[in-house]
Amino acid sequence: MTAKQKILLIDDDKDFLFATKLILEKGGYEVFLAEDGKTGVEMWKSINPDLAIIDMMMETWGEGFSVLNKIRATDTGKETPLFMLSAVDLQGPYQSFEPPPEFPTVNKVLQKPIKADDLLGYIRQALGVK
Repeated sequence: MTAKQKILLIDDDKDFLFATKLILEKGGYEVFLAEDGKTGVEMWKSINPDLAIIDMMMETWGEGFSVLNKIRATDTGKETPLFMLSAVDLQGPYQSFEPPPEFPTVNKVLQKPIKADDLLGYIRQALGVK
């Protein structure tokens, strides 16, 4: 039996966490939940997930970026796919946003709400699953 791939969800919206957990578990993943950035970074270090989805704005406007930096600074976080998630409309002037060189790399920026099939498709693509 093959071990399930692990996904860490970091978001302060409990409803989103639980709804997304159901979607991901139905998709065959083992899912871990963190309701704040600090807990998310601690869980990252202990569970070594295959992918993480991080909310952009939690306790503070930039909390998601702080979490992203801390995860990318770990040995396992350098290459693991990380998705950033936001309820903020990322269209318009944000489409041409060029992050500074010190900005941590993110594999995908997702907009809330996201369709279940789209989310699962992005995850399969990032993890190289067919």
